[in-house]
Amino acid sequence: MQIRNTRAAFGAVAKFFHWTTAAAFIGAYLVVYYYMWILDPELPASWPVLNIHWALGIIAGTLVLPRLVWRLFDVQPDEVPGSRLEHLAAHAAHWALYGLMIVMPLTGYIGTNGATEFGFFTIPSFRETALFNAISTTFGMSWEGFEAPVDAVHHFVGKWVAWFVVLAHVAAALFHHCVRRDEVLIRMLPGKSAKAISDQAIRTGEKN
Repeated sequence: MQIRNTRAAFGAVAKFFHWTTAAAFIGAYLVVYYYMWILDPELPASWPVLNIHWALGIIAGTLVLPRLVWRLFDVQPDEVPGSRLEHLAAHAAHWALYGLMIVMPLTGYIGTNGATEFGFFTIPSFRETALFNAISTTFGMSWEGFEAPVDAVHHFVGKWVAWFVVLAHVAAALFHHCVRRDEVLIRMLPGKSAKAISDQAIRTGEKN
């Protein structure tokens, strides 16, 4: 198993960060929609489900920093053939995803008035932290006054921005795989070695 990236493919660490973050992020969405559409939010029995949403969001957010550090110090696979505009759009889309993975978990956590249970440990709500106490003391802000704008940002980005960014990312990957028939999607798939991807790229080039 290739741990680090090569010029042909992503390594196991980059793939772990990518797919774990994706699973946590999408899972958080599925759980919160189940909470809103199926359950009665007023009933105490629905809170454990909402706790899962919070936990998945924290997992997704926690992975962002080590993922960015790994990206900074590891080699990145070569860009596939394309115009300068396409490459700029691809880079912009990737950084938009990183921004999304920061904004959504961050606003979700600091706007939540409840502890997140992970079974073996608990993360206190932001309201109970020393940082919020300092904000409240410095600016004379109540929890209600702080929570409302943060919650508004969280819901706006989640409803009107996140889906566009994620679906654009998925559509681009499928376009490269089905139309361009290059290795963009393949080199991020689990279990694909750099050699196998290089061989497939050669075969694809020969067909074209």
